[in-house]
Amino acid sequence: MKNFYEWQYGLRDKINEVNSRLLQAIKTDQPYLFEMSKYTIDAGGKRFRPLLTILSYEISCNEPYDSILDLASGYELIHTASLIHDDIIDKSKYRRGRETLASRYGIDNAIVVGDYLFAKAYELGSRYGKVVSKVMADGSSHLAEGQIIEALNIGNLSLDIETYNKIIMNKTAYFFSACAEGATIAAMAPDNVRDKLSKFAYNMGMAFQITDDILDIVGNEKEMGKPTMVDLNHDVITLPIIHALSHVTGENKRTLVNILTGKYTDSDYKSKFRDILFKSGSLEYTFKIAKDYILKSVENLNGIGRSDDLGLLMDLALIVVDRINESGVI
Repeated sequence: MKNFYEWQYGLRDKINEVNSRLLQAIKTDQPYLFEMSKYTIDAGGKRFRPLLTILSYEISCNEPYDSILDLASGYELIHTASLIHDDIIDKSKYRRGRETLASRYGIDNAIVVGDYLFAKAYELGSRYGKVVSKVMADGSSHLAEGQIIEALNIGNLSLDIETYNKIIMNKTAYFFSACAEGATIAAMAPDNVRDKLSKFAYNMGMAFQITDDILDIVGNEKEMGKPTMVDLNHDVITLPIIHALSHVTGENKRTLVNILTGKYTDSDYKSKFRDILFKSGSLEYTFKIAKDYILKSVENLNGIGRSDDLGLLMDLALIVVDRINESGVI
């Protein structure tokens, strides 16, 4: 099984073309705006969403993938803009191993750059017609809705799984689905292919966010290029915490609640928190849920046909959960 970077290397030509298209898209007569936008683009990233868009398109038609590069790049710009705003909300200092845009250029400028990237994204999406533009806009709307639902539940120790699922489906799964759906519409794919690839991407998105929530607890900061325990430090309640709160008892339950409410002031609170989630089986439980979503995701590839791109999409889905296996902690 390839890891993500091995898989990504095999698609380096596509990634290079996306990167080139991104730089074209952000061109402006304002040099400082371009500098800040380029700083964000140059930070790199997995390019997960544009690759999902390109592969979905290639599976759906026989046209060369350069026809879908603008849409793929548009989705990446939306994702990048949302990260800029996330970093402002979270007061994050670093992402992908270097200063966030807000840390380097200031919050006011970062907000403007985020808005600019959103505008450029929709400009790219508009080239594919009204239906694709609406799919892209709906995906972006869900991002905002998920963020608000999460914000309304900051520090809510009574958060249930249903509401948690509503958060992550809006923040991540619907946008993944929009990437695939927009590509299939642009490819004029049959309804059954459009439906299957949209469901594939949706379930993969659910698994992606759940594994991200696990990695925030057990991941390696150097390998991830960003801090861990961000959710804990910002009182964000995720699935491992929801499970632990309903399964831990006695002294461990009191300690967990005190950590989550800021009443546990010892310097070892992070390791104590991680230890409780391990011993309660909460991390293992959460990982199983992520794997179940990946199984649902891959099942939707049945009946589409066979192609190299189909195999690449299947590998992409499996890599989502393999990130946890690579960490070697569960």
